[in-house]
Amino acid sequence: MKLSTPIRTVENETLRTGSMARIMNLSLLIIGTLLQAILTQGTSVNVDVDDNNKCSNCENCCNNNGCVSGDMHVEEQSRGIIRVSQLSNGDFIRGISGADRKPGWCRVEAVYPSSYDKVTTYEGFTANHMVVDDDSVHQYGEKGNATENIPFKLATECDAALNTAGQVFTPISTAFCPHDLAWSEYLTLMAAIRRVTDRTGFFWYFSDAFHDNKTAHIPQWMDMLHEMCLELLSCARDGKCQQFEKVMAEFVREHVNKKYVYIVDVVFPNMGGDVSKEEAGTISETVRPKETRSILLISAVGSAIVGFLLVLLVAAIFYRKKYGRGNKKMQDLQAKHPQVNADDGKA
Repeated sequence: MKLSTPIRTVENETLRTGSMARIMNLSLLIIGTLLQAILTQGTSVNVDVDDNNKCSNCENCCNNNGCVSGDMHVEEQSRGIIRVSQLSNGDFIRGISGADRKPGWCRVEAVYPSSYDKVTTYEGFTANHMVVDDDSVHQYGEKGNATENIPFKLATECDAALNTAGQVFTPISTAFCPHDLAWSEYLTLMAAIRRVTDRTGFFWYFSDAFHDNKTAHIPQWMDMLHEMCLELLSCARDGKCQQFEKVMAEFVREHVNKKYVYIVDVVFPNMGGDVSKEEAGTISETVRPKETRSILLISAVGSAIVGFLLVLLVAAIFYRKKYGRGNKKMQDLQAKHPQVNADDGKA
C-alpha cells in the first residue's frame, strides 16, 4: 500500500507526457500544412480556350474597347513587313519588355477582328487605344491621318508591341484603365493580367464574352471596367485585394457569358472568397505577386509557430502548478529509499 502513491504518480506522468506529445504533433501538423501551401502556391491549372472568337454582337465595340487597324503594318520574324490582319497566333512581331524596355521578338498570343464594321483609326489606332511614349502610357488621341478600317485586337507575350512606324502600343485602352499610367505601373498591371490569362486563356479580350444585364447592380458591363483596372492595380502593386476579388466575382456572375463562366469556375473555384486568409482558388491568389503571397504565408507560419510555443508555455506552467507537489512527494519517497541512504553513508 505504501507504493500506491508513486505508482499512481508515474501513471499520471505518463498520461501527461502523452497529452503533451499529442499537442506537439497537432501543432506540427498545422505548421506542416502551411509550409506545404508555400511550396505549392505556384501550381496552376491550364484550360484551353478558343482564341478565334469575334465580336459578333457589339456595335462600334472598338470605339469603346480600343483596337488597332487591320491595315497597320508590323514586322513579322519570318515574313517581314505585313498587315496586322495577316497575323496568326504563334507569329512573332517586334516589341519591348521589362523596366529597361528591352526589344525583342514577341509571340502573338491573340489576334482577331473585333468587328467586321469599319471604325475610325488614327495612324492605325482608335483614339482611346493606349500607346507608350517615354515613361507614359496614354491614349493615342485623334491625331494624324484618320482612316476607316476593320479593327483588330492584338496581344503578345511582351509588355508592348511595336509597329513599323516606331510606335510602341499596348493591348488595352482607356475603356479599361481611365487614366494615364507610368511605365512601371503598366508593367505591374500587365504582369497581373498575364498571370490570369496564362491560366484562363485570352477570352477577357473578347467583346462577345460579356453581356449587359438589366438586373445587375451595374447593368452595363463596360461601366465596371474602370474600377476593375484600379482594383487590379491595387491588388498587384500593394497587395490590397479584397475589393478586387469582390468586383471580379460580381463581374463574372452578372456579365460574363456562360461558357466563359465555366472556365472561371474551374480555374478560380473560390472567387469572391476572403483573401485575407489567402484562400486557395481566389483570383487574387493569382494576381497578387508571388513575393507578397510568400510574405503572407510566412507570416501565417510564424503566427502558427508563436501559437505553438504559447501552447507549450501555458501547458508547462499548468503542469508545474498542478503537479509540482506530486513531484516533490516522489522526490521525498526516493530520498528515503534505503539504497539512497546506504549510498549517503558510504559517501
